[in-house]
Amino acid sequence: MNQQWLTTLMSKGIELEQNLRLQFQSVKEEVRAQLEDRGIRLSAADLAALLEEVAPKASHAALSYALDVIRPFSSGMGLRVSRLSDTQIEMVLPLRTHNLNELNKIHEGALITAAIEATKLLWNRHAPIGSFEIIVNKAELELFKEIANECRLRMELSEISRELHLGEIRDRRESIANSEIKFFDENEQAIAEVRVQITMRHIPALSERQ
Repeated sequence: MNQQWLTTLMSKGIELEQNLRLQFQSVKEEVRAQLEDRGIRLSAADLAALLEEVAPKASHAALSYALDVIRPFSSGMGLRVSRLSDTQIEMVLPLRTHNLNELNKIHEGALITAAIEATKLLWNRHAPIGSFEIIVNKAELELFKEIANECRLRMELSEISRELHLGEIRDRRESIANSEIKFFDENEQAIAEVRVQITMRHIPALSERQ
């Protein structure tokens, strides 16, 4: 029941993001029309830059809030989603007391937890209908240097890998996936890496099995 509740909340978070994207597209078209009525024509890149400060921030804030609600264990960490698509996620791990060790550096456990949350969030975007579980088999941290400031973590999921694992889930109801989550400092220098292995299990909805 608890897993089903979490999956439902995650679905609501993804639905919220999709709605925000639709609203963003609507605003984009309206702004374009108003500008053209005034004889101003912007390229697609310029128009996107003009609106970048509004809709993406709202979308990311909503996703970060959903992350806190869905994952109570990590809610005190202040994790913020700064980028999320079907193939990649970027998350900010802030310098909070909750995330520090006795030397006031980012705690190793905070890095691992953030990496696990990012992995689950990205894979849950592709969750099939029904009961979908993500079980962490192992997580291995490689720390390149001590981290004394806010950092960003990134994970990418290739389309080939995604389709391979989703195919296994459809055929066998289970798939084991390995991911690499990299951490960067404010100078875009790699400072840590977490390798996560998960097992994804799927029990189809009743209507799917009939």
